[in-house]
Amino acid sequence: MPQLSTTPARPFRVCHHAVEDQFLLARVCHGTSPTRGDDPRLVQVPLPVLTGPAEDNWLSPTPVQHGWSEGLGYSENGAVLFGQLQVAEPELQRLGLARATFHAYGRIEHLLRSRGYPHWLRTWNYLAEITRGEGDEERYRQFSLGRHNALALKPGFEQQLPAATAIGTAEGGLVLYFLAARAPGRQIENPRQTSAYAYPRQYGPKSPSFSRATLVDWADGAELLISGTASVVGHETRHVGDVPAQMQEALANIDSLLGEAERRLDAESGRLRAESLRLYVRDPEHVAAAMALCRERHPDTPLSVLLGDICRSELLLEVEGSYRVRP
Repeated sequence: MPQLSTTPARPFRVCHHAVEDQFLLARVCHGTSPTRGDDPRLVQVPLPVLTGPAEDNWLSPTPVQHGWSEGLGYSENGAVLFGQLQVAEPELQRLGLARATFHAYGRIEHLLRSRGYPHWLRTWNYLAEITRGEGDEERYRQFSLGRHNALALKPGFEQQLPAATAIGTAEGGLVLYFLAARAPGRQIENPRQTSAYAYPRQYGPKSPSFSRATLVDWADGAELLISGTASVVGHETRHVGDVPAQMQEALANIDSLLGEAERRLDAESGRLRAESLRLYVRDPEHVAAAMALCRERHPDTPLSVLLGDICRSELLLEVEGSYRVRP
């Protein structure tokens, strides 16, 4: 596809109804019942849906080209590329999690460069038993080590990191999907939090390699893609065992990110407003309290709640979302 010379209008939107096949960029299905088919745009995330939409349909305003490349599924529309990769548990065990993750991210990097979309915007990582293991052998720490080693191959990588989510699943393996673009977004960090890539050694041999959010300046209005956000201030977990307090702290972190992003925008751009939110909880009993606080702040925003393990055992919930400048 030809290189775009100007910043395009937003090249996708996410909806929860059926769309025409030629305009479908991706379909992300949540739940533990596998969805059949070999369409490279179909992603199955093995997390139970507690409430809200179970399916996200990424709709392109223009026709989509899609296919498989060395085991990676992808679709593209000239402005963005959506892709997916799944690594089975036996492969993670055979290579070791750090090495398998390194290879997975390296393969994605090769795909993005070969297709002409070199700029990561957002990633989602779903890893079985994410907090299993002691010390540096914990699975999330090994995953973070492999991801870091792959992304660090690019000079200045810490200023080019995508927003990201990493959640644990009950089923084996790694499910990874991602969004990349022809043009870069802007990395946004949270003044209330230590940047994840600068965490101290106590969190593993290499820090998690992601940004707190990515700001994309589409021609028809900016968009902020917010990483999985939890009750962390500085680099420390806050409010252990307290669901409402953890939810309030996560929302405060999102407010801080919104303020930081709006300072980066032109004064005339307008305010960023929530377009969609996703809440991950460790225990179904926590849904009511967490949702009540989320709905208090965002009463009309589409919200889905999934059951999954957060990447620190003391964290009970995590929130991610998309915000846009709207008139």
